[in-house]
Amino acid sequence: MRDGRTFRMFHRETDAGKVTRNRDAIFDLHATSLRWLEDYTGIPYPWGKFDFVLIPSFQFGGMEHAGAIFYNASSVLLEQSATQNQMLNRASVIAHETSHMWFGDLVTMRWFNDVWMKEVMANFMAAKIVNPSFPELNHELRFMLSHYPDAYEVDRTAGTNPIRQQLGNLNEAGSLYGPIIYDKAPVVMRQLERIVGETGFRDGLREYLKKYSFGNATWLDLVAILESQHPGRVAAWSHAWVEERGRPEISTALRLSADGKVATLSISQRDPLGRSIVWPQELQLALGYPGRTELVPVQLEGANTSVAKAGQKQAPLYVLPNGAGLGYGLFILDPATRSYLLRHLESIPDALTRGSAWVDLWENLLEHRIDPSKFLDLAMRALPKETDEQNRERVLGYVSEDFWQWLPADARGVRAPQLESLLRQGISHASTASEKAAWFRTFRNTVLTKEGLEWLERVWRREEKIAGLTLGETDEIEMAQALALREVSDSRQILNTERERIQNPDRKARFEFSMPALSADPVERERSFQRFRDVANRRREPWVLDCLTFLNHPLRRQDALRFIRPSLEMLPEIQRTGDIFFPSRWMAAVLSGHRSTEAAAIVRNFLASNSGMPERLRWIVLTAADSLFRSSAS
Repeated sequence: MRDGRTFRMFHRETDAGKVTRNRDAIFDLHATSLRWLEDYTGIPYPWGKFDFVLIPSFQFGGMEHAGAIFYNASSVLLEQSATQNQMLNRASVIAHETSHMWFGDLVTMRWFNDVWMKEVMANFMAAKIVNPSFPELNHELRFMLSHYPDAYEVDRTAGTNPIRQQLGNLNEAGSLYGPIIYDKAPVVMRQLERIVGETGFRDGLREYLKKYSFGNATWLDLVAILESQHPGRVAAWSHAWVEERGRPEISTALRLSADGKVATLSISQRDPLGRSIVWPQELQLALGYPGRTELVPVQLEGANTSVAKAGQKQAPLYVLPNGAGLGYGLFILDPATRSYLLRHLESIPDALTRGSAWVDLWENLLEHRIDPSKFLDLAMRALPKETDEQNRERVLGYVSEDFWQWLPADARGVRAPQLESLLRQGISHASTASEKAAWFRTFRNTVLTKEGLEWLERVWRREEKIAGLTLGETDEIEMAQALALREVSDSRQILNTERERIQNPDRKARFEFSMPALSADPVERERSFQRFRDVANRRREPWVLDCLTFLNHPLRRQDALRFIRPSLEMLPEIQRTGDIFFPSRWMAAVLSGHRSTEAAAIVRNFLASNSGMPERLRWIVLTAADSLFRSSAS
């Protein structure tokens, strides 16, 4: 019981210690979310009872039902080795699903073209709810790192879509979901809140919820309420950001005077899709100086904006258009800024500015403006000096992707010893279990050398412990899978031993299902893939995605070319028979491990020979293949 209200949790977890460690946090997070939402909306919780059900291998992070929320058990029952991000993600998913009791259940969209509304409100509210529970965190940095990179994963591609999409047939509703709804839309909603003010935004939402309680409403109904309160400020802004697809491409131009001061500084934006759209937004331009960063507010209203407030300032070391993590788009960094950041990013004193710089550098790498090897040099130099755990986890993620997706195989072999040494030092020197877990997982995901694999195997065999880090059953499963993928000499025995170790029956069944995909035998891997032609074998979608990821791992790229065309051919059936996220996750699992020109050609040939493919399925393929297209062209 919390705040006089009874909550009930149902689960299948057999590890009583894990349940005990997590139980109080789960109940407290629900109670905190409920209390906050009642205060913010001015509407008491409308559904009476409040239950939550933890389901093993649930295909969603959570699913709202009035009075009962379903969760993927692994997202809320965390291991002792959970990272800071995993704990934050748990708090966020609980706040998100609780928010749906108002946004989605109390007021429901009139038609699925506005399904995004309930998701964006839940995500946006979740960020507000979670912040007080983690007072030690930089929450502006958290918001940026939680939403911008994932939104860019889709919005940079030829398969991007508008936030608000038209839907003619309900059987395509599942294709509306994805990072544009879950990650870009909260960024856009934050812009709207800045336009109308926090109080104006809250009051508009209160009016909207009260007016349409236990009924249906549209995005335009909310726009009408806010526009009536703030005439001329909402409707036009909504069209560019909500109704149109894609993101602006933004660049800066700096001219210095003879005395070395800023003569002119301007910002231009262009529509990379050639529609001449202008995205109005607020930026905080970061001008870098030794030991400090100066923020200059800028309102982008047209294709070109002069930054008058920068005039006569000292020449900056770098110019970062989204220095405070506000601006959204592809920020093309000027050559001097790219050069400075590659040499000195770790010296920037402000964590949010560093985080923005990392995101921008990565996006410029994807545009072939930064050499992947130089990016890795920077990351390896900066990681030991990074003081913010959120930034560190983001950079570790970039390291893994750079290592597998952008470095050629021979370069990976050369860089692996130095990278593994760095990661093991990070594990050893980290002061908290959360930090150690982040370093260790990156090591496990990238390890290649004989010495590194021998150490990982000793840890898996429980012959060697990592001081300050308790590894649970899930950790040992992932170590066994990593060793099998690298085909260590006794990999089959490792898998068999791990199967016998696993105590939880749900985790054991999932592990057994994935074992053929981990096999060193190509024939067994082929049989593993062919199982998925039968819809009955696709019933547990997270299990299927495990297998596809293993089959298409970068270490097996050449052999896995044979799985690409059949996977593409099965996509329409995957859409008909699977859940809403399955088509995009299916394609991502198939293509994310590939980088070869042969793989890219298979995808392009398939698209060319299937010109009648439904638009949304084509978008899914183009989004999943974007990284492949970019890296194969490098």
